[in-house]
Amino acid sequence: MSLKEGSLRTQIFGCIKKGGKTATLKSTRPIYRLAAETDKKMTGQISTRPNVAYAIHRYTMGDMNRNSNLYIEAARVLHDIYEKKGSIKTCVHRSSYQEKQMLTALVSQTLRFAKVLETVVKRTKLLENNRLLWNDGMLARVLLYDFMIGPGLYKPGRLKVVMVKNKEIITSEFDRLLTAYGVNECSELPSSTTEALPRYVRVNLIKTSVDEVINSFVDKGWTLLHVPTDFSSFKEVCQNLDENQFLRDFHLDDLLVFPAHTDFHDSRLVQDGRVILQDKASCLPAHILSPPEGAVVVDSCAAPGNKTSHMASLMGNKGTIYAFDHKEDRIEVLQERMEGAGVSCKVARCMDFLRVKTDSQTYRDVEYVMVDPSCSGSGIVSRLDSLTNDDASVSQHRLGQLHKLQAQILRHAFSFPKVKKIVYSTCSINEEENEQVCEEIYEKFKERFKIKKVMKNWPERGREGYQKSDRYLRASPTATLTNGFFVACFKRRKMKQEVGSMESGMDQEEVSSEDDQGSQKQNGMDDEEKEGSKKRKKRKEKQSSEEGGEELMEINEKKEKKKKSKKRKRDMYEEETPVKRKEEDKGKEKEEEEEKEEEVLERSVKKRKERTSKSSHCSDTNDIRDKSEKMDAEESIASVGTENSTAEKHKKKKKRSKD
Repeated sequence: MSLKEGSLRTQIFGCIKKGGKTATLKSTRPIYRLAAETDKKMTGQISTRPNVAYAIHRYTMGDMNRNSNLYIEAARVLHDIYEKKGSIKTCVHRSSYQEKQMLTALVSQTLRFAKVLETVVKRTKLLENNRLLWNDGMLARVLLYDFMIGPGLYKPGRLKVVMVKNKEIITSEFDRLLTAYGVNECSELPSSTTEALPRYVRVNLIKTSVDEVINSFVDKGWTLLHVPTDFSSFKEVCQNLDENQFLRDFHLDDLLVFPAHTDFHDSRLVQDGRVILQDKASCLPAHILSPPEGAVVVDSCAAPGNKTSHMASLMGNKGTIYAFDHKEDRIEVLQERMEGAGVSCKVARCMDFLRVKTDSQTYRDVEYVMVDPSCSGSGIVSRLDSLTNDDASVSQHRLGQLHKLQAQILRHAFSFPKVKKIVYSTCSINEEENEQVCEEIYEKFKERFKIKKVMKNWPERGREGYQKSDRYLRASPTATLTNGFFVACFKRRKMKQEVGSMESGMDQEEVSSEDDQGSQKQNGMDDEEKEGSKKRKKRKEKQSSEEGGEELMEINEKKEKKKKSKKRKRDMYEEETPVKRKEEDKGKEKEEEEEKEEEVLERSVKKRKERTSKSSHCSDTNDIRDKSEKMDAEESIASVGTENSTAEKHKKKKKRSKD
């Protein structure tokens, strides 16, 4: 019945009547609404439109108001996947079917054997001869998989009639395929995906340790293998793992490797949150960012939360992680996962990261940022994109839109005033989403940030033809036995201000160095500083002897006297206020740690000072003599005062001893 032959309501009543049921206006209202929405986009017979066919079929089976049929829901999920409405997990999550794990398994396996199942459906003409299938190829595929390849039909309802009625035709067709491919079992028929990755298990350091988890698996009968010294041998071992064999990962300390297709969903370790099922490539960003304990971190696109919980695990659950996502349902999923993992240092916020005011008081101490934006997901093997992709899904227009969004999010991460380190990652293999994004952003911030080369023993780097290709990190099923992935690390450059001041002129540098020397004299000198001062003194004496100036020798002698008097003052100060002295020493230690990082630039400054001092030393002898005489006079007055104070103290001590 075409749309022109009657109204939507008439067609719906006619289809339901064919299914052996009667209908009322009230009971068919949901079907009518769905058909009305579909009518705007599609033409032709109403029974050929999948969504309306689902609704009518559920009505005839009495499932409109209770949990639907497994195979009808699996067919609906497959339609959503092929229409690019989401990944397997997303579409299954939207389904009303309660047994999510069973539904996910059926959909995934149907996709894996899609070519074989499609061939059988066409040759047996199931859609033409069976009205209960409602001309839905996806519904026929899921039924065929469970009937011939899978564990058998599970509560199929009236759909069982289709399989039983056509059992001989279906069996004979599968026998032809077995003979053609030279295999004995239907499960051995060629699947659409041949890559089988190892099962990676990440240890949640918040709740347990790696050794405890290993001991737990060993107690259950697993055998721990030795980790090879080179990565090629490690790959070979991972690809040939037997049942009940596992080993630690070659690169990441908190990761364990198990045989492919190992199912841990029912394991108590997983249910308790002590271990988390996570691909190795997805663990790389947190390890590369490596925020320390107590750090303030931002996860710009946090949901579903595996990377967030991983950072919290590496931080010892100490510090603050601001986790952002703009969808409430995804934030709810993140909250559930954080509770299961025992993460308490996160602050989940449902808002768009691009609207975050990075200069506000709340985020003033942010030093580490994780950027894992939305991407095409072309690197994930389990998504089976090669089976569902078409020309529109991988078009340059779509990649251009993703590139623009990813660049905006990464650019916004650089606006935090104190940010030190930014890690950018995607689960895509497209250059438009990876190298091109990083190169574009680096050109804008290269004066303040650099792209750091991380994990130098990693086997795969960025694509050739880019400025920083050797510093990017890529992962793939063939090279690293992981999903396809991309990671780049941006790190803030050091000592940029001092470089600018050094280039501008030496006058400002000399003033700053004299101030630093004065502060060092007031706080005291350590052993290393004393040795440095002695070397400088010898250097000056050599210069003066070479020049042959007696006046310079006198100046040096006066300086030695001045240092001795200041040393006496320092000794007296230490005797009177030891507590205050300790506090100053602590502050000085902190300053020294900062100065160590600036050692390279300081050396260059000192060399330039020495060159200028040699040329101007002789001309400035008169000024130096006047300054030294004034300082000697002041020191003599101060020394007399100190001697008088010490004499008075000795007199007081003698009187106390006599008393």
